[in-house]
Amino acid sequence: MAQALDKTQAVYYGQFVLAAYKMFDSPGADPLRPEPAGIPDGYEVGAWIHMSDFCLGAEVPKFYGIVAHQTGDKDPESRVIAIRGTEGAMEWLDDGDAVPIPFRQVPSAGRVACGFDRIYSTLKVIKRRLPAETVAAQVGTAAALEPETFSGSFADQLEQLALSREAARGVVPNAADGRGRPARPTVVTGHSLGSALTTLFVLENSSKNKFDISTTCTFASPRVGNMEFVRTFNQLPVNSWRIVNTEDIVPKLPPKIPVLLDYDHVDNEYSFSSAGRAKKTLACSHAMETYLNWLDDTIAVRQDCKL
Repeated sequence: MAQALDKTQAVYYGQFVLAAYKMFDSPGADPLRPEPAGIPDGYEVGAWIHMSDFCLGAEVPKFYGIVAHQTGDKDPESRVIAIRGTEGAMEWLDDGDAVPIPFRQVPSAGRVACGFDRIYSTLKVIKRRLPAETVAAQVGTAAALEPETFSGSFADQLEQLALSREAARGVVPNAADGRGRPARPTVVTGHSLGSALTTLFVLENSSKNKFDISTTCTFASPRVGNMEFVRTFNQLPVNSWRIVNTEDIVPKLPPKIPVLLDYDHVDNEYSFSSAGRAKKTLACSHAMETYLNWLDDTIAVRQDCKL
């Protein structure tokens, strides 16, 4: 049986999403490779995630999320993948394409909103050189300092990232465990569009078995796919925590129209109302901080959303 929502854990995963927003808003010298900021203790950023707009012919990459792994004497194979939500008019236009199409990574899994599928297909994983690796590379060639990129689908790229880290640590897969690869404990989390993208990743991973995803924790997720997609997703052995503010418009999109658009939500919904917590505006009802305030009232809502 799936584990019920653990608010403390959900807040913890939400901190990774907030970190992605913070890095996006204050990127420093390189907006595509911002320095880590706000990462929970015990983790470090091992890769950046980029996406590209497609609406109106735009194909400019943007920083969209992080892959963080545990450090110190903890399991370095344990990771959190966190993806931020929509920022800016162009990204909202990308989101708005709700024509249902087969999910290209798993066509048998049902139909998803075209905009989400197209954005998902643009995701790129860029390996971040860790401090120790940078010191080692500085004695080599200039090319050794260049960020490493990967090819294939989002899940394929994440696997190549994992393989490169495992090879550097001398990890040898144990064929006897039936996986033919090391255990890779993984949690995926996202807000808004990031929730839709993480949902698609969980579905892709289910068909390729590259990571051992225990939990997906989403905030303000829109409807991602049709009833067939939802049925397929809900059969997965994953703790699915879909946190929803009933005052937020985004979880009500794309609209659910019988026959025409049979979009629905994946399990499991944990809802609340931000009435009395934050201003009743589109932005405040949707803000990540408003969601976290419900989970832990010691976390303040955004300054512009305070009552």
